[in-house]
Amino acid sequence: MTQNTRPAPFFVAESPALDFLNSVAAPRSERYDWLETGPDLLDWLIAAGLASESELAPFRKVATASALEEARQEIVTFRERFRPFVEEVCGSQLTDAAHPVIAEINAILARGARFLEIAPATRSDDPASQPLVLLDRHPLTEPRDLIVRIAFAAARLIAEADFRYVRNCEGPTCTLYFLDISKNHKRRWCSMEVCGNRAKAAAYRKR
Repeated sequence: MTQNTRPAPFFVAESPALDFLNSVAAPRSERYDWLETGPDLLDWLIAAGLASESELAPFRKVATASALEEARQEIVTFRERFRPFVEEVCGSQLTDAAHPVIAEINAILARGARFLEIAPATRSDDPASQPLVLLDRHPLTEPRDLIVRIAFAAARLIAEADFRYVRNCEGPTCTLYFLDISKNHKRRWCSMEVCGNRAKAAAYRKR
C-alpha cells in the first residue's frame, strides 16, 4: 500500500500501545500498514507522541538505513506477538505476570538506556507550580533503541490499564482496538465517524 493511497494512521485507542497494534488495520475492509518502511516507522512514532523529530532526525540519514530497517522488522515482529496477547486478555482482569510477552517486554526495557534529569517545568499559569521537574529520560542513540519506547508504552498499558475495558471495535470488518475510558464504559466503536455512523446507517436500512 503506497503512502499516496493510504489514509492517515488512527490514534483512537486512548493508549499508545493499542495505537501501536492499530498501526496495521483494516477499518474499511482493506488492510493498511503504517510501518511498512523505516521512514514510515519514524513518522508514526512522532505522530504517536513516542518520539520527537529532533530525536529521530539522525535515523533519517542514509547511513542508518540498514539499521533502521532491522529495527523496523523487530518492531513489526513484536507487534504481531503483542496482538495475540491483547486478544487473549482483553475483557478480563490481568493478574498473571508470568506471560511470555511480559517477559519479552521486560527484556526489551532492560536493554534501554535510562536516566533521571532535573529540568525546567513547562509553562504553567498556576503560581504555586514548581519551576523545576524531575524527568525520566530514555535516550535514543541508535535505531534498535526505538522498540524500547514502544515496550515502555506496552508496559504502562499492562501495569496501569484495566483490561476489562480493552476492546475491539464492533465494526464487522474493523480490527481497531481501544481502551474504553468513557464514564459508563459503553463505548462500542473505534470512532463514530468510521464505524459508528456506518453501523447506524446499516441499522436504518435494515429497518
